[in-house]
Amino acid sequence: MLDIRNNSRSFSPVVRNGWAIKFSVYREDNILLIFTSCFTGQTIVRYFTSEEDAVEYINFVCEQNPQMPIEA
Repeated sequence: MLDIRNNSRSFSPVVRNGWAIKFSVYREDNILLIFTSCFTGQTIVRYFTSEEDAVEYINFVCEQNPQMPIEA
């Protein structure tokens, strides 16, 4: 438990295209993304080990209509 606390960084959420995005990193290569629609409250949680994949997924979600449910 101490390892996680000492090796994790969390960033303040940002809002982009109607999605609130929370980003956390553990040991530089483990990325946790949490998306919440500002309109519906739909929440999507995804874990990545590649920054490129995480960025691609952020772009995918931000292109979706935050007022409609999505399967992500």
